[in-house]
Amino acid sequence: MVTISEGDALAACGSFAFARAVVEGCPYSSSEALVDRARQIWWTEVPIRGWLQAFEAHPRIGDMKTLRTKHGAFGELSRDEQAAASSANQAILGELAYMNQLYEQRFGHIFIICASGKTANEMLAVIKSRHAPAPFVIELLIAAAEQMKITELRLHKLLSGSRSPSSPAEPAAYAQVERRAGQIQAHLVGNGEAGRSPITTHMLDTSLGKPAAGVGVQLHRRCPGSTAAWQFVVQGTTDPNGRISDLLPPSNSIEPGVYRLTFDVASYMKLCHLAYPNFFPEVAFYPQASITFEISPAQVNEHFHVPLTWSPYGYSTYRGS
Repeated sequence: MVTISEGDALAACGSFAFARAVVEGCPYSSSEALVDRARQIWWTEVPIRGWLQAFEAHPRIGDMKTLRTKHGAFGELSRDEQAAASSANQAILGELAYMNQLYEQRFGHIFIICASGKTANEMLAVIKSRHAPAPFVIELLIAAAEQMKITELRLHKLLSGSRSPSSPAEPAAYAQVERRAGQIQAHLVGNGEAGRSPITTHMLDTSLGKPAAGVGVQLHRRCPGSTAAWQFVVQGTTDPNGRISDLLPPSNSIEPGVYRLTFDVASYMKLCHLAYPNFFPEVAFYPQASITFEISPAQVNEHFHVPLTWSPYGYSTYRGS
């Protein structure tokens, strides 16, 4: 019979929900039975927050300074897994750190990969490929599969000591993966991580230092194959916070092409002149403020927040988040 302590279960996977469920099933008839049960728990019983908790227990890939501060069995296992990357030069480690930062900004959790035997260059190539456009739900599922690979390797090491761990099962082998993907999608939509307007905007009046409310905004898309013809898509009005968050129907993708946001500055200026006649001119120097941007085929699953910072005699834009 095989048993495992909660501490060892947490060393294998930093999710408390996972560790407790594995321990509750003790004793197991064999190590294989324990690992089989661990797979089932991970894919069908651990909530999304448990997945994220497991992710956050790991040091970032290539972060050798943090890796050295991890204590106990978890730290020892992490150092073993990233051993091949420990000899990488500072340029590679610096690029890994930069890609980790970009990944976290986009997906909201750290980059997870089963690092055993992989060099820093190999992991850098993987994080770049996974930072390519992919729906949030798919990347979360990939990260969860990588976490399960790590967990299986660690369980084999913890249970068998010097015995070489067997290869983790491929994610496709898990019968519950497809159903779980649907659950993740529902979770993300419910928490605003996905299913929002692919294009959003806001307008900030820098002359007054506050959001510009009540400004009409139109979205056009350039007709495919043309350099001059534009097709009207939709229009909206900035809310009291100067934002339009529902310009398009909620979606995780958008058609590629050249888009243009046009802000009705003239009407806004008239209202400003009525409120501050000695500050704002009656006639707008820029009757409209237009922002043209292009969404490439490689970016169709990304979100585009395109703000306008405006004053009576100048405006600018940037890609926000």
